[in-house]
Amino acid sequence: MPATASRPEAGRPEASDRYQAGRRVTLIAAGINLFLALIKFAGGIFAHSQALIADAIDSTADLFSDMAVLYGARQSARAPDAKHPYGHGRIETLVSVFLGGVLLATAAGISLHAAQRLLDPEQILPPGPAALAVAVVAIALKEWIYRYTLRVGRETRSRMLEANAWHQRTDSISSLVVLTGVGGSLLGMPYLDPVAAIGVSVLIARVGWELLWQSASELADSALARERVAAIRRTIRDVEGVHGLHMLRTRRAGPDALVDVHVQVNPHISVSEGHRIAEHIRERLIRDLDEVSDVLVHIDTEDDQSFERGRTLPLRADLERQIRGTIADVPGAEQVRQVLLHYDADRIGVELHLPLELAPDAAAARSLAERLKTPLYDVPHVVDVAVHFVI
Repeated sequence: MPATASRPEAGRPEASDRYQAGRRVTLIAAGINLFLALIKFAGGIFAHSQALIADAIDSTADLFSDMAVLYGARQSARAPDAKHPYGHGRIETLVSVFLGGVLLATAAGISLHAAQRLLDPEQILPPGPAALAVAVVAIALKEWIYRYTLRVGRETRSRMLEANAWHQRTDSISSLVVLTGVGGSLLGMPYLDPVAAIGVSVLIARVGWELLWQSASELADSALARERVAAIRRTIRDVEGVHGLHMLRTRRAGPDALVDVHVQVNPHISVSEGHRIAEHIRERLIRDLDEVSDVLVHIDTEDDQSFERGRTLPLRADLERQIRGTIADVPGAEQVRQVLLHYDADRIGVELHLPLELAPDAAAARSLAERLKTPLYDVPHVVDVAVHFVI
């Protein structure tokens, strides 16, 4: 008895707001990166700073990253369609994979060029004081855009924006490394400048690898963090009517989390009550956990983790025909109004509903019930029989 639902479609105002917020912060970051790339290149060339030029290359790469983030934000905001029934959130993940690859490639290029400088000391030129001023400006601007992007990313549950924010923070740290290298070179240690460039590349590579690994894990449908899964379990167990849960599966699709779970309930409640429990679980998870957007709840009357159990039990048509045939010779059996079946592992419980007029008194009711129940215990898998006389 699966019950499914999700938050309103991706074309809802919430998705539009997320896109607009992401677009605004990314455009601001792109403008800052363009400005920094220009002044870093100019400062690095005129001040003879290898580290500052390396930092300028990183800022240029940031521009392409910002464009990729804009594309990912726009595409992931599209409403689900026939080909993408779960929405387009994974596009954000793909963009994050791209960002990780760009960072790793950028780090490799910077470190290779700096190493060549170290191996050829004649290429090392002492940087000028202007390089210090450029590094200070870069640190201030990058730190501000980092904090702004991270706040928007957390508000919109966008891992892509959060990744881009940490990318900005890495640039701020790299500029700090540049500041140290340039300062050391001005104090008579010119080797510190290319060494600082290699330090920048190591920082860039670390962030790139973490981003690539996390995004690849998401594409491989890795589960949510352990504490989030534990929170989901607690929320489900707190719902009235839940006797247990199993086969809980979680995964991410961009900013959203998807949940599948089997929930065990009393086997004798009605189908509609079981469905209501499932709906309540869905509503609670979506309300209490911000990232959860889609929930599939399968209602079980038993722990069915072993699929072998109950596989050979017959379905209603065959079983009801066998039951009616077994009691056909009992007077009054032809008036059985309803046959209810209760499946429990490899066992079946049967309820027979007959008209009240067949039982004028208690003794007649007990006699007819016994004559109906006794032969039914010979039906394979039937272990419990109840007879009810109803108006």
